[in-house]
Amino acid sequence: MRLTVFGATGRVGHTLVHDALGQGHEVTAYVRDPKRLGIKHGRLVIKKGSLEDGTTVAEAIRGSEVVVSAIGARDATHAVTVVTEATRAIVTAMKAEGVQRLVTVGAAGLLPHAAGGLTGEHGLPPFLRHAFEDHRGAFLGLQDSGLDWVVVCPPVMPSGVKTGKYRTAVEALPTGGRQVYAEDVADFTLKVATGQEHHRVRVGIVGD
Repeated sequence: MRLTVFGATGRVGHTLVHDALGQGHEVTAYVRDPKRLGIKHGRLVIKKGSLEDGTTVAEAIRGSEVVVSAIGARDATHAVTVVTEATRAIVTAMKAEGVQRLVTVGAAGLLPHAAGGLTGEHGLPPFLRHAFEDHRGAFLGLQDSGLDWVVVCPPVMPSGVKTGKYRTAVEALPTGGRQVYAEDVADFTLKVATGQEHHRVRVGIVGD
């Protein structure tokens, strides 16, 4: 399968690119700084550019079967729109190129809350507020996009190792889990991207 990956130099994106190549997929990694990727492979195309450059974004997506976005703000201590704007640019390019499937890495706050609305709208700690608002903007854009989207929603996501031991639930966060390794999020995100089990849903994931 041919994938285009945005956010390929981040924790989830980098692992996902590495694993996808190891599984025999063809990958285009869209990055600002190719040196930060640190991966060379015969089935890897590295496309340098910014998300403000719609032409280059479209070129990176052209011919792909699925797009993965693992983009996140590096500093969310103040109001940011990094994920919202990136998702908007990616959706626009996908429509132009006729690519339908988009898998993104969001946050547990995007999952439904029992009282209505999103989990992040109920008692979210102040230090997470800006990141949540950014992810919410992206999610609202996906809902209106008409694309075949899936949002992977982890809670706290430390770096660690790929254990392969995690639990997932559609439109909910599995009970009893408060974190999941970024490497396991990458593992599951790749499975979603290359499979056909999930369509237009949010999927919560926690470590086992």
